[in-house]
Amino acid sequence: MHRRDDPEGIGGPTRRTRRMSYNLGINVVEVDGRATPSIQPAATSISGFIIHARRGVPGVVRRVTNWTQFVEQFGAHSSAAYGAYAIRGFFDNGGTTAYVTRVVRDTSVAATRTFNADASAALAVTAAYRGSDDPGAWGNNLSIRIIENDLESTRFDVIVRLGGQEVEVWEGLGMDEDAPHFVDDVLNDPISGSKYIRVEASGDDNPDETSGHGDADDDEFVPLQNGADEDFATEPSRTSALSAAIDLFDSVDIQLLACPETTAAGFVEAALTHCEFKNDRMFVGHTPEAMEAADIRSSYSGAFQAAKVYGALYFPWIQVAKPGGGHRWIPPTGHILGMYARTDRERGVWKAPAGNAARLNGALDVRFSITDTDHTHMVKGGSVNAVRFIPGQGIVVDSSRTLSTSGLWLYVNIRLLFNMVKSSLKSDLRWVVQEPNSEELWNKIKFNSVTPFLMGLWRRGAFGPGAPEDVFTVKCDEENNSPADIQGGRLNVEVYFYPSRPAETIVITVGQQEGGGSAGES
Repeated sequence: MHRRDDPEGIGGPTRRTRRMSYNLGINVVEVDGRATPSIQPAATSISGFIIHARRGVPGVVRRVTNWTQFVEQFGAHSSAAYGAYAIRGFFDNGGTTAYVTRVVRDTSVAATRTFNADASAALAVTAAYRGSDDPGAWGNNLSIRIIENDLESTRFDVIVRLGGQEVEVWEGLGMDEDAPHFVDDVLNDPISGSKYIRVEASGDDNPDETSGHGDADDDEFVPLQNGADEDFATEPSRTSALSAAIDLFDSVDIQLLACPETTAAGFVEAALTHCEFKNDRMFVGHTPEAMEAADIRSSYSGAFQAAKVYGALYFPWIQVAKPGGGHRWIPPTGHILGMYARTDRERGVWKAPAGNAARLNGALDVRFSITDTDHTHMVKGGSVNAVRFIPGQGIVVDSSRTLSTSGLWLYVNIRLLFNMVKSSLKSDLRWVVQEPNSEELWNKIKFNSVTPFLMGLWRRGAFGPGAPEDVFTVKCDEENNSPADIQGGRLNVEVYFYPSRPAETIVITVGQQEGGGSAGES
């Protein structure tokens, strides 16, 4: 006797539990299958910059992907800072993404002006970016025009000028805080608000038109005032403020960190400690401007050397063109980080960022020229890399050492490669979390995820000479995952590889040999 829900007596799941009914003929069913997510190489050249600048909201890290975006948020070049020069050098040399934060003294003031309705305050306007105050004298170059809206007399327009050029027009604004055109909501919006000012409305009456303002110019624009950049009281206080900004990058996904504004030992130590703690980034610094090669190790870099250091230093400063004419000596770090990005894109992160291809675009001269002997002593003794003029090649980075003294971690490309591999594994093995800790999982990790990833790197030349089994090893089995580990919810994956190392010292042997002629017997 057949079941009521199985009239043909073919057995199997009932209609209630059957997930899909099949037609006679061919049926195609899509399932997840046994595929394991692949591991993709992590980013390697996204850079973080701590700078002084003409403008910029303090205490905030901003992402910029080109020079125009930087100028919009931080202003153009300044004689009082190196930040803009470094960022321009970064993009000119191949950099694509930078995260930037501006450091100012906390007593710096944003320019402001209050506009009245009759005799009462109606609208306070402050130099800002997307609703956040932007302190500094730059704001004194802002001017505001307020006029009645052409279409609705109950509303008004705000026009913003910077340096005499019109940069924003906001139309149809009102003072009703419940209306969609409320001036505070429109101009202070953190996504779509003004890039130059913040406003604070008071009262219900529209502010007076600026045509009758006592400080209005011929075009009816009224300047903001009292913006000020306060100098730090002491150099240690400036160093402390720059060092404090390092913590802003704790949750920012960068691989390189630089500050073109200081060579203070306190800052360098803080930056190196941060990079070591984060375990996924490297600090790139520079030597003091006037320090010569012979003094570097004893007077500067020796204090930062250790067996394993997540950082590198470069010597000397470079000369670049100033906008509008003239030249200026600046730290090379921005240009160097851009060159890192270019090398990564063209050759891979395992290629040492040095040599003929490591030309610094925009560099016109080097502060000090050194001999090959000086270069060798500085690199091998002081762990400091040199920017040099090479005839026929231009100004290039000619060495690629980290501050590490251990032979395992001498080279910049090794540090960058290890950081990339660690970040890639951490990011793309997330699928393993909460999976059953079994031999099946171990095999998926080893053979379906990690080994194909390392094979891809091997094919591209990331590892030293040898077959795959000679240059990398992946271990994830019962030997390193004991019953105690499994009981405690722990899974161990071990990855070892032999990284590619640069040909740093080239030996060319040239000698004489005897001639090939011989006397014959007549």
